[in-house]
Parts: sequence; C-alpha cells; structure tokens
Amino acid sequence: IIFSVQAAVDAVCKEYIGNTEDRAKVRDGLLDALADAFFVFSAIELARYHRDAGHPVYFYEFQHRSSSTLGVIPEFVKADHTDEIAFVFGKPFLAGNATEEENKLSRTVMRYWTNFARNGNPNGEGLEHWPQYDLDERYLEIDLMQKEAMKLKEDKTEFWTQIIKQTTEGKTEHTDL
Repeated sequence: IIFSVQAAVDAVCKEYIGNTEDRAKVRDGLLDALADAFFVFSAIELARYHRDAGHPVYFYEFQHRSSSTLGVIPEFVKADHTDEIAFVFGKPFLAGNATEEENKLSRTVMRYWTNFARNGNPNGEGLEHWPQYDLDERYLEIDLMQKEAMKLKEDKTEFWTQIIKQTTEGKTEHTDL
C-alpha cells in the first residue's frame, strides 16, 4: 500500500494536534511537529548512524531559555535551535545582564566543549557525567542543572520513523550523480 502525502499530513495532525480547536494548542502542536521532524528526529538518526558505525557519540538537548530573551521572544518559545552557542562562547559574560546561574551554565558548557575538543570526551572533574550515546540512547539534558536522560522523545521518534518508512516504501534510491 502506498502511503500518500495527505495521509502523512493527516497522521501528523492527529499525533500533534488531535481534535483540539484551542489556538494555542494548535500552534504548540505545529511547532513541536516541525521541531521534531526537522531537528530532533534528524539529530537522533545521525547520532544512531555514528554510534552504529563504532564512533563515540555524545548527544545533548539544550533546555535553558535565556533571560535575555524575555520580552523579545514569545513566552511559548522554549530553548530554541542554536541557543547553546551563546553559552559556548561566553555571551552571558559579555552581555553583562545574565543571571549568576547563566554565567555558571556558560562556564559549564565551555568546559564540556573544551574537554571534547581536547580529548574527544566532554567529561571532566566537577562536571555532571555526560554519558556516551549507546544502545540505551543516553544523553545529557543541559539546563541550569545538567542531568542524564534516556531516549529523547522516544514516542515521537518512533512516530517519525514510521512516517518516513511509509512515505518512502517502494521507492528506489538514486545513487548516480
């Protein structure tokens, strides 16, 4: 059976929006669907490919919403794509208006990234352990406090795996360029 584009759209709407008519819930569902499809699912698939090829992988989800976004970005937007970059390069120190907790978070993120650049492993003394992404799909949640977690959005990842499988079933791969 061929899974049509319309069937995929219907499945996404059912999964993320359901029967709600609440505009905020519809908006949040659409934002989650787009984020999961374009960022979360893709990142997890890439991490799995590298892990399965035998390479050490350290996966994370940056969860902190910077205080500098208050009044600038709508409240319904959580941590956004690439928000961690400001913390990697110490922007909280440069801006001068970050909280002490955000300065500490920036120091922590800089240490993780520096350790990884030096020796291929982000872990170091005084840092919350960052697990290697293994078959249990362990990763680090990065926020004001870091913690280990497993299987980021497992149900949504499985949903997108099935959508991709159904929409590409029976199609041939073109390898000639």
